[in-house]
Amino acid sequence: MLPKINKILYATDLSESAKPAFYWAMSLAEQYDAAISIIHIMPDLVEEMSGSMGYDLSAHFSTEQLAQYNEDGRSKAIASVKERVTSVYEDMKQELDSCRVDLHHIIVKTGDPVKEIVTVAEGDRYDLVVMGTHGHGLFDELLLGSVARGVVHKCQRPVLTIKLPAQ
Repeated sequence: MLPKINKILYATDLSESAKPAFYWAMSLAEQYDAAISIIHIMPDLVEEMSGSMGYDLSAHFSTEQLAQYNEDGRSKAIASVKERVTSVYEDMKQELDSCRVDLHHIIVKTGDPVKEIVTVAEGDRYDLVVMGTHGHGLFDELLLGSVARGVVHKCQRPVLTIKLPAQ
């Protein structure tokens, strides 16, 4: 029996170069009459800032303040994802008859991108994960980007990686 694609999980890092992967996700959704959900994983902003500044912010701010800072960042990330996805979708919708992108259900998680993408893909039983890859490093042609490579290796669902243009 041939596999049926009903649910596609499109993972994005919000970079401008990630558009080709979204085009692929929309094209596949159109061909298979599948629905697309969008996921973006953002870093823990407090951890990122603490690491880049070289000292522990939790020594200077309350847990509630730091949690609010992360939540504010998450809200901004959701708005940014919606804006970018809507823009691309509007540009492409003339070519699409029935592509179903749920712009009201955009998944934004905080944490390790590989773990979060795999958890959502498997937990919500997506039929396919579509994501771009930037092959960073000396062996660009041989290796996938670290997040894409991790998802391909750990996810039990099929993963389609799209080579993204250099930024």
